[in-house]
Amino acid sequence: MNDAVVPITSEPGYKEAIARWGAFWSLEDVGRPMWMIPTTPVLTAAEVGLVPIRSLLQDREQQLNAQLGLLQWRQSVEVGDDFVPHLQAQQGVTVFASAFGCRIEFFDHTLPWAHPVIRPGDAPEKVYELPVPAVTDGQLGTILEWGDYFVERTAGRYALALTDLQGPLDSSYLVWEPTAFMLAMYTNPREVHHLMRLMTDLIIRFVREQRSRVPQFMPCHFPPVWLPDGRGISVSDDCLAVLSPALYEQFALPYLNELSEEFGGVFIHSCGNFVHQFDNLEKVHNLRGLNFGASETPFEAVWGRFGGRTAIVTHLGLNKEIHFDSEADYVRHVLRAKAHDRGLCVLVIPPGGRRGAGAHDVVSAGGPAMAEASLTEFIREMRGLLAAGR
Repeated sequence: MNDAVVPITSEPGYKEAIARWGAFWSLEDVGRPMWMIPTTPVLTAAEVGLVPIRSLLQDREQQLNAQLGLLQWRQSVEVGDDFVPHLQAQQGVTVFASAFGCRIEFFDHTLPWAHPVIRPGDAPEKVYELPVPAVTDGQLGTILEWGDYFVERTAGRYALALTDLQGPLDSSYLVWEPTAFMLAMYTNPREVHHLMRLMTDLIIRFVREQRSRVPQFMPCHFPPVWLPDGRGISVSDDCLAVLSPALYEQFALPYLNELSEEFGGVFIHSCGNFVHQFDNLEKVHNLRGLNFGASETPFEAVWGRFGGRTAIVTHLGLNKEIHFDSEADYVRHVLRAKAHDRGLCVLVIPPGGRRGAGAHDVVSAGGPAMAEASLTEFIREMRGLLAAGR
């Protein structure tokens, strides 16, 4: 790192925010809930259409410049939330599957797609033909190279976040066609475990490698809350919502616990309603936190079971099984349901923002923006609600 460049994490305002995050993960009372407009660097730039998503994910220069522009915009509007600026090398949910030989297809309108190497009709035993990937195989090598480049270009000013980490289960069903993979849980459990073993080992080796190459590593990929290095890693586990408790306990929980033991905990993101998995979540070693949509999984149920025991990070999800009239309505619901502020973080999206990445409308080529008066009023309202904690 260039000695003339001051890392963001050393600036007084962000040092205070990082200290609050440390207290948050330790379930200490910081006097209010944590809150944030979740502008995940790459996903937000893609969502707002700052640059075409295909080139954003395939051109490192565009990806870096889009992130830097987004961070500069964010600082200019003085949100005043708990966000800590960082960068991320990102190519979508397919990066670990690609290392097993999956062909990755990029699109102009959405994230990449992995074509499975074990297809419907293939013998389950084909899993034994899979290679033991290196941490530089497939997209993983690109992610490492881009991370090195981002750190070099910014002289280490920003921490580098973990790339998108779909957990062992979510990544495995990209390698093995999902329906056939889940059927094999009943018919060929040994073969399923073989792939889970390969995937878990790869994830561990890759995270170690990515961490070793950068001066500041932030082991959280989504949502963009600050997770201190050494306090665990974030894992997306959307299968949590759709798998039965028995299958999840057999095929996912052991490998999730290995990641937790290796990295000092896990912070789990899941889309959908996972109430039926509460007993399994109780069995996760060093469960650092849960991130979920309050419009999908009822906040009061999660809080009643886990509030004060692990961090709770909530947002409004893509689905609307549980209806809220507005962002303020959702925030008030959370504040009424919680019993205290320890370990609570509320993510909020301004009017006009696109759900899923915390993005805002793009009104010109100049970058993300929204009506200044609307944004100012939204921030004022959220600060008022969340500063009071009620």
